[in-house]
Amino acid sequence: MRITVPALLLAFFTCAASADAQEVVAGLSIYRPFGLDDLDGELPPSAEFRVTLPLSRDFAFEPFITVGQQVNGSVGLEGFYGLQIRQRLASFPERQLDVFATYGVSAYYSRYGSLAPIIGQLGLGFHQRLSARLAFRPEVQVVTFHVVPIGARLIAGLAVNLTR
Repeated sequence: MRITVPALLLAFFTCAASADAQEVVAGLSIYRPFGLDDLDGELPPSAEFRVTLPLSRDFAFEPFITVGQQVNGSVGLEGFYGLQIRQRLASFPERQLDVFATYGVSAYYSRYGSLAPIIGQLGLGFHQRLSARLAFRPEVQVVTFHVVPIGARLIAGLAVNLTR
């Protein structure tokens, strides 16, 4: 675990520094289970970092990581890391708004180790441009273990555009 989080953060910031990165997103992530005690139950609010790497006009590849304190008060960090596809569903240029879907896989880590990336995610959100370089990006994702929904992630962040 001592190597996992620094390695993930290094990989994340290497992606952010690449010439292909479109934007970097920093936000707040909250996970709530659907009454199942998977993934240590409810997790505390976590910082989330994400990089958007465009594949086409409507599709982007997004590696991400969340970092939060252990829920039980013990020393250590826990959260999710993974990879998702962001697909633009609708664009409203007059309102500077894009609606998108996300889908991908993630893994959960804690001081006890990491689970293999078998956690699925499916979500909806929007990207509201506030200025040429800054956008508000809230979304909600259903978290699944195999195909069974086990919880939801609520994410709200600010996206900084690197291409303009």
